[in-house]
Amino acid sequence: SAGASATTDPANFDRSSGVVTWVYDGDTIAVDTEQGSIDVRLLDLNAPERNECFYRESLDYLIDTLKGRTITLDSRTELDQFGRTLAYVWDGERNVNLDLVQAGLAIATTPDVGDGFLTDEEDAFRSGAGLWAAEACGSGPIPDVAIVALDFFEETIVIINEETTMADLSGWTLRDESSRHRYRFADGLNIQPGARLTISSDDAEWDPGGSPVWNNDGDMALLLDGDGRVVDRWRY
Repeated sequence: SAGASATTDPANFDRSSGVVTWVYDGDTIAVDTEQGSIDVRLLDLNAPERNECFYRESLDYLIDTLKGRTITLDSRTELDQFGRTLAYVWDGERNVNLDLVQAGLAIATTPDVGDGFLTDEEDAFRSGAGLWAAEACGSGPIPDVAIVALDFFEETIVIINEETTMADLSGWTLRDESSRHRYRFADGLNIQPGARLTISSDDAEWDPGGSPVWNNDGDMALLLDGDGRVVDRWRY
């Protein structure tokens, strides 16, 4: 794979080791180091949040893979806004961050600091791995509703119903690649065959609202059905 290893700039990263004592979710762990206990946020990815499709699978993967194990950290010198260490996690020669993306247990985030994360996410998406699978968190056919445009300057996104019948968007969600921005489609919202729907970042259905959603330096839009399955994906 193109992302078989992630590179780090020694000037911006510190190497250390420790024992994983707790797994909070699919992208955050607690590590006992010589300097004390720290919370570590895995770089270059976002795992599903609680109550989202494949949350449990990504959490269980890290528990099974890392809890109680001695790992190596390539850590950024600065902490994130929550005081967590930002790091690549190595279990021997395996880059755990990359493993999560390759298995479809997390999405890659931009900018792509580590080599290959976006490429490996594309491979996982095309192969239907993990959360990208049609049967990931539900069953039955997924309506053919597509994202056809995203303007990050105007902060608008356009979807179209490509079915020959009406599509019910009740319970659907639109999100970016972050763990924050979620747009909830209103119950009873139907879109006619061939019809387009434009969603602005100013719309009241965004949580949180009142702020830009789409990053100018790269982002991804995910359209999810009521079960959290991926209906369509747009990366730029």
